[in-house]
Amino acid sequence: MKYKSIFIIFLFFYSFSLLAQINKNEITIGKRLSIQSKILNEVRFYDVYLPPSYGTSNKIHYPVIYLIDGDYNFHYITGLIEQLSSISEKIPEMIVVGIADNGQANYINNCTPFNKKNNPNGQSEKFLDFITTELQPHINKNYKTAKYDILIGQSLGGLFTINVLLSRPKSFNAYIAISPSLWWDDYKTENKIKSFFEKNDNLNTSLYLSLGNEKGMGVFGFQNQLDINTFADEFYKNKPLGLNYTFKQYPNENHNSVGLITVSDALKLFFKNYDLPHNILDRFKTFKEYEKAVEPFSEMIGKGFRLPNRQLNYIINFFYNKNIVELKKIEKTIKEKYPASLGDYFNNLGNIYVKKGKIKKGIIILKMNKKSNPNSPEYLTSLADAYFKNKEFNKAKINYQDALDLAKKQHSRQWYINQLKYNSLKIK
Repeated sequence: MKYKSIFIIFLFFYSFSLLAQINKNEITIGKRLSIQSKILNEVRFYDVYLPPSYGTSNKIHYPVIYLIDGDYNFHYITGLIEQLSSISEKIPEMIVVGIADNGQANYINNCTPFNKKNNPNGQSEKFLDFITTELQPHINKNYKTAKYDILIGQSLGGLFTINVLLSRPKSFNAYIAISPSLWWDDYKTENKIKSFFEKNDNLNTSLYLSLGNEKGMGVFGFQNQLDINTFADEFYKNKPLGLNYTFKQYPNENHNSVGLITVSDALKLFFKNYDLPHNILDRFKTFKEYEKAVEPFSEMIGKGFRLPNRQLNYIINFFYNKNIVELKKIEKTIKEKYPASLGDYFNNLGNIYVKKGKIKKGIIILKMNKKSNPNSPEYLTSLADAYFKNKEFNKAKINYQDALDLAKKQHSRQWYINQLKYNSLKIK
């Protein structure tokens, strides 16, 4: 009996160790969580994707994408968001919330409006109440969210997205309807457009509407009604609706493939001019001129707005070489108006000093930045690089290792972890 107990204990710890190893080797893109909905009287699951920089600073806040069809589209949407934001800086980094389905019948009921005769189980208004009064407040409470939310839905999820826009347009700042099922209930959704125009003005809302190589979806009729009512508003000089809408058909995409290109094009349109090329940045004689260019996005995201780091690096380099007095003004402005970018400012400035051969001064700046921002593997890496260049190899190795430990803890991307491992190992 004694040996049997020892064997069971051994087996338990062995299994736990094996599970830990399996989990350690998994590649994850988010977490699946749940919330008890009083409105729907059920447990609702949702998936959350956090951008790579999320754990590095408490000052950065992020727009949120709420994704209907979360179980279906979460994987490719999150990959696309990371490519467009963290990698390419075409758009800001974002949080993605994928709203899970509870089976097809439940999904259909949640995405379609109630109709006593034709759809007595439809509860899209109730489902919207769950999202706006339970899920959104829950996400805002538990994550560093900005004041900019986007709703994305495809097919019946697209129908739901359109109906949210028409019934409660201020629920979200922007809407992406991917090949929506506007044929539902004998194409009645387009009949709501006239009332939508009459009840609303100055919405400051965006809609991107798409269609693949499909027929009978009801999208053309809906789009025509949008055009007709927009023309009528302009002709009769009514108050502007404030809906910036775009319709695009993708003849080379089918109903299932059209989602990827739709979301990519929509987000690049919503954040048009977020990515400023060097020939535009070269025109700015002062930082204030640059501020005007990014003002739409700082207003959109609010106090937690992070200036695109590649642009900031380019501007700091430019004024370091051309106007050091303006550089001091930039530091003051960032402290006051863009605190989420202060760490990036000092990191870029320290790196510039190191590259210009003023290594000791660069190290002073980078050490100070590390003290102010201890959770950024990127800033620790910059300090380690500076120590390495100054041939202070022991200090370089310590900071590379600290950066590596932080990167693993924050689930940084594997290519970055690999580079930190190499940097640490190259120092004997």
